[in-house]
Amino acid sequence: MTTNEKIAALRQAARAAGGHGVLLMTSDPHSSEYLPDHYNALTWFSGFTGENATLVVTPAGSALWVDGRFYVQGDKQMAGTEIECMHAGAAGVPTVEEYLTAQFTAGQTLLLDGSCAPAATVEKYRAALEKSGAALADRDIVSPLWADVRPALPNTPCELLTPAQTGATVAEKLAAVRAELRKAGATALAVPQLDCLAWLLDLRARDLPCTPLAVAFAFLTLDACTLFIAPGRLREADAAALAESGVALRGYDEFLPFLRSYDKPETVLLEKSTANYALYTAVEENPAFTVRLGSDPITALKGVKNETELANIRECHIRDGVAMVRFEMDLEKALAEGRPLRESDIEGMLQARRREQPGYFDDSFAAIAAWGPNAAMMHYHAEPGADAAIEPHGFLLVDNGGQYDCGTTDITRTYPVGPLTGDERRYYTWVLQSHIDMARAVFLDYCTGFALDTFARGPLWAHKINYRCGTGHGVGFISSVHEGPQSLRPNNAVVFKPGMTITDEPGVYETDLVGIRIENELECVDAGENQYGRWLRFEPLTLVPIDTAPVLVDELSGPQLAWLNAYHRHVYETLAPRLTEDEKAWLAQKTAPLTR
Repeated sequence: MTTNEKIAALRQAARAAGGHGVLLMTSDPHSSEYLPDHYNALTWFSGFTGENATLVVTPAGSALWVDGRFYVQGDKQMAGTEIECMHAGAAGVPTVEEYLTAQFTAGQTLLLDGSCAPAATVEKYRAALEKSGAALADRDIVSPLWADVRPALPNTPCELLTPAQTGATVAEKLAAVRAELRKAGATALAVPQLDCLAWLLDLRARDLPCTPLAVAFAFLTLDACTLFIAPGRLREADAAALAESGVALRGYDEFLPFLRSYDKPETVLLEKSTANYALYTAVEENPAFTVRLGSDPITALKGVKNETELANIRECHIRDGVAMVRFEMDLEKALAEGRPLRESDIEGMLQARRREQPGYFDDSFAAIAAWGPNAAMMHYHAEPGADAAIEPHGFLLVDNGGQYDCGTTDITRTYPVGPLTGDERRYYTWVLQSHIDMARAVFLDYCTGFALDTFARGPLWAHKINYRCGTGHGVGFISSVHEGPQSLRPNNAVVFKPGMTITDEPGVYETDLVGIRIENELECVDAGENQYGRWLRFEPLTLVPIDTAPVLVDELSGPQLAWLNAYHRHVYETLAPRLTEDEKAWLAQKTAPLTR
């Protein structure tokens, strides 16, 4: 079936179910960023392979909303279809809510699957429809349409991490969450988010692409905890270990029936932005439950890494740094020898070097290797047969990361692969300035991600350039590469604390011309206290040289140049003990101090 034929099938199914349109989101019952294929309905029906999208099909048309990272990709993938690609947040582009109000009239009904949409989002869309007298109904018409080709739910083997990895036992984590529930005036917590559940129970699997999580739910009260997961997925020893910590097991499909039939009075803490609508409705309609709206306390707890986790994360970055040094040497050799390279070759080269490192078991996301204009698409992924040859001029952007038994990494470097234009060198230098200004920031302990985001934008704003995304995101521990609650972005109100990790990844993205990004992971650390308060700063976790060949050194300030040279000295001193003599010589050259 073509995309247009699939859209027509959605319209017909909506009419047959008494509706007038249907809405699909890039989502699953767990509000996951990277979805199991079982829940990738939006991709199957629309052909869009990016993240964070919303598809609306009306009787007369259809539209797909994509965020700033995917404008170019969305336009290309929707070309030739009836679907209009909406650049969310761009001037003159209606929001999904505005579109719903305008497109649906009195008496019409929009259908969606409430189990795959956050409750807050469903309520927002319902309110938009009510403005024009239309309605919203929770009805899954999508599943039957792709039942014959729909992948099964993932069922990979599960394992439990050890306190030597995590720095805390499951019993200690359960106690910490219960203490937070008491503070919030609640007695129970539904846990739909897979990264929160993974942290709480030290549970890992391979159910999601590049993200070592298990598809499951949990329900925690002040005296009990139940894990809802498909039978047989846990080893007997791990099931017994969880039982010793007070965790009972039930089937994955039993979660909603369990909530509907629960008869002990509980005040359930729910976060509407992460609890799916079906879950929220099951709790709200059960007379035994009182809903207490608030943030899931696990998100904040796991966002601050303990000393054991931090020690493991630092080791993880040393291993990853060694792998990246060897990859960069391989890349340089291939280019010097004139070997034909395509973008899709890069991911395999990276994986080959990471597989040499102890504890590596997967990438943390699908590698982004983009040459020249393709790098203007922030989340471009090269596919064999539809990728570019790496030509000997311009830049190659490589964004990648690894999953290890001691942590998760995320790094971007932009490499010159031949002569550069003056604009390319200027853009690169400005991005580097932005990166350094964020990395060397010193700030008071009340600063939020919103306040800190502007540290990075200053050098680019000075040239009237901006990037349509945040400056950085938290990174999970043997978990999702994108983790909250902290982030560096204009709408983040979370106060930074020591132990938080964050990426620092400003960029320049000029459509059809060039894309440049430089990304390190940073650790938030204490910087002392004086009469003005407590100060914080960042220390780099990523240990990979930043290519200095494109840098216009005279544009760097003295402090910026000092930071870059100090960072490179730190990279060399940390990695050298694990490198061969040839590798050390290469790294010494790449980390040599810059001078004016």
